[in-house]
Amino acid sequence: MSDIAARAGTTIGVVSVALNGGKSKTLRVSAETRLRIQTLADELGYRRDPRASALATGKNHVIGLMLPHAHSFAVPDPFYSLVSSGVAAAASQLGYNLMLYTAVAEEESDRATKMIDRRVDGLILVLPPEGTPIVEECHRRGIRAISIIQRPEQSPLSVNSCDYEGGRLATEHLLDLGHRRIAHLHGNRVIHTSQARYQAYVDALANAGIEADPNLTRDGKFDRGIAKAATQELLKLPSKRRPTAIFAANDLSAHGAIDAIYEAGLRVPEDISVVGYDDTWYALVTSPPLTSVNMAVDLIGRRAAEMLIASIDGRPDEHHAVLPVSLTVRRSSGPPPPEPR
Repeated sequence: MSDIAARAGTTIGVVSVALNGGKSKTLRVSAETRLRIQTLADELGYRRDPRASALATGKNHVIGLMLPHAHSFAVPDPFYSLVSSGVAAAASQLGYNLMLYTAVAEEESDRATKMIDRRVDGLILVLPPEGTPIVEECHRRGIRAISIIQRPEQSPLSVNSCDYEGGRLATEHLLDLGHRRIAHLHGNRVIHTSQARYQAYVDALANAGIEADPNLTRDGKFDRGIAKAATQELLKLPSKRRPTAIFAANDLSAHGAIDAIYEAGLRVPEDISVVGYDDTWYALVTSPPLTSVNMAVDLIGRRAAEMLIASIDGRPDEHHAVLPVSLTVRRSSGPPPPEPR
C-alpha cells in the first residue's frame, strides 16, 4: 500500500479505506480519489487481502447457497444447476464468493442451522420448507437470508415466479388448440408452487365451461418416474375418458408422460399433447421438443443474489420479487385427435 500511497500522493490510511471499502470517521475519500487509487492499484498488481477488507467493512464478501435436499447436487433436474449458476454469476459480478452447503434445508433443518458458517454475510435458501428454523437462526445471528420459491410471509426476502399465471398459460394453450379432456400431473404437494399451478388449471377449465375431472389429476411430484407411472394409469381409462392432453407441473414430469405415451404405442402430439413447466434445456432433449412454461430459472438465482447482496450492502431495492413467466410453444402440443366413434 505504501507504493500506491506514494504514487497517489496520499496516505496509507486513505489507500486502505479506498481499496477495502471501509468507512472512516476521520478520513473522507472522494469518488475521484478512490478511482485514482484503484487505477494505480491495478497498474501495480495489488490484490486486496480479504481479511483486511473484512476488518474494514465488517463483511467477508461471501454468501452461502443451501439447496433443499442432498441429491439436489446430482439430480438430473436442471432447475437446481440453473439456479446455482445464476447465483454464482451475480455473486461473482458483485465481488462476492459463493459457499455451497452440504447441509440441506428440507429434512435436516436442525443440523442445517448448526452448520451456518459465521463467515457468510448472507444465505440463499432454495425451496425451503415452510416454517424452517433456518431463517430465524440467520436473523438471530445477524445474517441476511433470502428464499427462492417460498411464500413471501415466510422470509424477509424472497424471489418467486408467477406460478398461477404459468398454469393459466399452459392450460389455455391446450384449450385454444381444442382440447377438452386435459389431465394434470401435480407437483410436490409440500411446495406451494404446485398448488398455484393446479389452481390455475382448474380455473382455466372452469372459465371454458369445463369442470375439472378429479380422475384426470394425478401426482407427478416433479419426478420423471412417478409421472410416468401416473400417466400409465391415465392411459388405462376408457378411450372416451382418456385425456387428449397433459399439463405436467415440470419438464421432468412431462418427460415421464412422454415415455409412457410412447410405450403405449401412442404418439405425441398426434394422440396426446404434452405441456411442461420450467422450460430449461431439458425441454429441448425430449422427442418431440417440449412446449413448456418458461420461468427463467437462472434469472431467479441471479435476482436472489442481487437482492441479498444489496441488502448486505445496506441498499435493499425490494424485499419480495415475483418474476414473470411466458409460454414457449414447440412440437409436443397440437390439436386433439378425432373423437372415437
